[in-house]
Amino acid sequence: MSTISSADKQYLNNALRLQNNGWIIRFTEEDFIQLFEEEGIDINNKKYLISGTSKQNRFDKFLEIEDNKTVAILILRLASRFRNRELAGTISVKFSEGLEKIVQTLLIQPHKKSSSISNTDISVSIHPDLYRHIIPYLDREDYFTAVQESYKFVRQKLKSIVGKESATAIFGENATKTDYHIPLFGSQPAKGTPESDSYKGYAYIHLAIQFLRNEQAHSLAKDIDRNLALHFITLASVAYTLITDKNA
Repeated sequence: MSTISSADKQYLNNALRLQNNGWIIRFTEEDFIQLFEEEGIDINNKKYLISGTSKQNRFDKFLEIEDNKTVAILILRLASRFRNRELAGTISVKFSEGLEKIVQTLLIQPHKKSSSISNTDISVSIHPDLYRHIIPYLDREDYFTAVQESYKFVRQKLKSIVGKESATAIFGENATKTDYHIPLFGSQPAKGTPESDSYKGYAYIHLAIQFLRNEQAHSLAKDIDRNLALHFITLASVAYTLITDKNA
């Protein structure tokens, strides 16, 4: 998910006015499709149609689910179109400069957020370390591999901290082992305390990932629904965050 702000989205909407067929630049359906095709993007892909099929709905979904770089490149192309109109002397408003500032803001963001969960207004932020690792698979919609790599990424982190990657070896079959709580979670609370119960819950998340990973490792690759894949990836992000950010 791009980190474009609500204000910048509104600026884009004011400049393009797609709902009213444009003011300065009028996009026919063919022009609109071509704009995206020039960057290798199929704007009629089903992932852009979740909120509706109008040009505005598809454009808004594109801004929502694509990464900063992809969004920035498209906005830069729009800025060039506006600049051509400005140089021709047909308009006085310098929309091109405003669009270029949006591009600069997007390109300096440290990381981007994950795609929104389909058909809801909820979005989550995947840990940037994990996100950088799986983005190539998400970009090509290989959700099976994205999920599998998310699990492997968490297990690799466990190994880098305590020298083991098996959750059962670290936490025990029933999440009762506490030997590694300090290096993983930052402390070792007394048994029976609320914090101790929380750590046991954290351990169960890692155990779940181990068993889910084992199932995938012994199965042939298959299509996974995008929405379900994002749920699995979010689970991996939670597990990774819990052992990476001690104050999570």
